[in-house]
Formats: sequence, structure tokens, C-alpha cells
Amino acid sequence: MVVMTAHNGIMTTRRNIDFRAAHVCVEAAVTHGLRIGVPVAAAVVDGSARLTAFLRSGGAFVRSTDIAVNKAETAAGFRLETGALYGMVKDNAAVLEGLRSLPGAALFGGGVPITFANEVIGAIGVSGGSEDQDIECARVGIVAIEALLAGKSQDLGNERGPADE
Repeated sequence: MVVMTAHNGIMTTRRNIDFRAAHVCVEAAVTHGLRIGVPVAAAVVDGSARLTAFLRSGGAFVRSTDIAVNKAETAAGFRLETGALYGMVKDNAAVLEGLRSLPGAALFGGGVPITFANEVIGAIGVSGGSEDQDIECARVGIVAIEALLAGKSQDLGNERGPADE
């Protein structure tokens, strides 16, 4: 989806992940979790950190739902992996405390931005396994979406639709 916004009289264009691609992403992540014996929850948000797709396998911890969404929102909001964000701020007590005070901020691995044409169009968050397992599942979701976007980039990376409110 392409979103156009006006700011100080200037129009900007921003791509967002399409709902079909978001569903492919969460399904691949949850399926991989089951394949490795880890029930997980996976959430995909658009570039504005709004929930676009969610899937939780049976047996995943109930709190994994909120954590997966938080990881996706954090990765989209900061435009980098959640584990990398922690790595950047861990030695700066003031910044670390500030981030920890943000409602829903996730400062551990499992949140990964989704990029298309060098632009962050969304992010996936996975929760339910170890940090390494969550990252692995998120990356499998990214690989699935990259394969989809490579084959149908005009349809899934650039769908035109109404702007997000």
C-alpha cells in the first residue's frame, strides 16, 4: 500500500506492507516455530507500527501475544531489530531508562523490520521461544515475504489503497 501524507504543504509517499504479504509472513514464522517444536505468536505491523496480521499457534504462552506485537511495533518504530536497539543503548543508562519507560517497548530479540526497495514497510515480532528461536522464526517470516515480494513486487509492496488514519 502506498500512503501519501501532507506535511507543511509537501506531499510524501511511504510504502506499507500489504495485508496479504503480512499474512504470508506470520504464517511462515508460526509454521517454522511448530517445525522446531516451539509454539509461538507472530505479529506484523505496517510502517506506522499498526497491527496488520497476527497468528498464534496452539500451546503458545498467552502473554506471547502482547510481546510479539510489542516487538513488531518497536522494530517498526525504531526501524531496526529489537536486539540491535538494546545493543545500541545498553551502556547509556539514561537512554535505556527512557526506552524502558515507553509503554510496550521491547528491548530483546525477535522484532525485525521488513524492508522493500530500501524502505521499512513494516516489521514482524515473534514471541514464545528463546530469544534465538524467536529471531529465527522472525527471519523465516522475512524470507517468506522476500520471496513473495520478489515474485509480485508490484502487487504486494505497492498496493494502492486508502491512507491510514
